[in-house]
Amino acid sequence: MKRPLSRKSGLYALACLCVFMVACAPVYLDPGPNPARIEVELTAKADPALLQYPGEWVYWDWGVNLIVPKGPLPLLQPTEPQSFKVIPNVNPLVRKVTFLAPTGKRSYLFQVSGYALRTRGMGTAAVSLLNYEHQLDLDLKPGQVYRIKRNLTSAR
Repeated sequence: MKRPLSRKSGLYALACLCVFMVACAPVYLDPGPNPARIEVELTAKADPALLQYPGEWVYWDWGVNLIVPKGPLPLLQPTEPQSFKVIPNVNPLVRKVTFLAPTGKRSYLFQVSGYALRTRGMGTAAVSLLNYEHQLDLDLKPGQVYRIKRNLTSAR
């Protein structure tokens, strides 16, 4: 006969789950006081001719990152929480997001990547369907709004 979990074991499991969730949460760049805003209006679509079959899942990774010499590319913080990595089964990806950006002369990287997961031998591999990168060199003032509008479609 199985022994039921004790209250202490249940609380420990819940604490571990909370730590795991926090560790997996995205870390956003602190924009500082009175940040500028970068508004992105995005439509990205994988060409149906690139799909193995109708209805194949398309995954998306996208966002606007600050370019930091010799370091990671921190993601700008959105004004409304949402996912930017591994967005599943969406084609086209349609987003309208406002990011908080630090002021001053800085370089940013706007990236959009669409891919499908396909079986290859004994495993699964990501196959690129759309890959877009654009570097923005901006001199943003406090409270300024910079707008980006892109309509992207993958090519055969």
